[in-house]
Amino acid sequence: MKGGGKIYPNEKVKIDPRTITSSKMPESINVYCGYLKRGYICLMGKGIITKPYIEREDQKIDALLPFSQTMDKLKSSHWFYTDTHLVEFFRTSPYNFKIYALRIFFIEESRTLSRPN
Repeated sequence: MKGGGKIYPNEKVKIDPRTITSSKMPESINVYCGYLKRGYICLMGKGIITKPYIEREDQKIDALLPFSQTMDKLKSSHWFYTDTHLVEFFRTSPYNFKIYALRIFFIEESRTLSRPN
């Protein structure tokens, strides 16, 4: 198997050359491929998203044009942040999606910048 190319997220990674990959996310954080509604169930089961996020983002995700028509990965993708992840929905064809989830951590701001006396 060849693949990986010279473009950042999958550089030097061996993947099937027929694989359609995201332009920003590596294949190692792909959590689901397939139908959208089952993808929501998968993400909720893994604790990545909750129902309010689905309700808020569903229209934008459903309106994505398939990569097979646009041939532009950015026009076929939608990103958003949850409390714990950066999630990307990438529409590869009229019925199939690839979902990526990158876990993020937020560092709490320090309340005091000086030592107590």
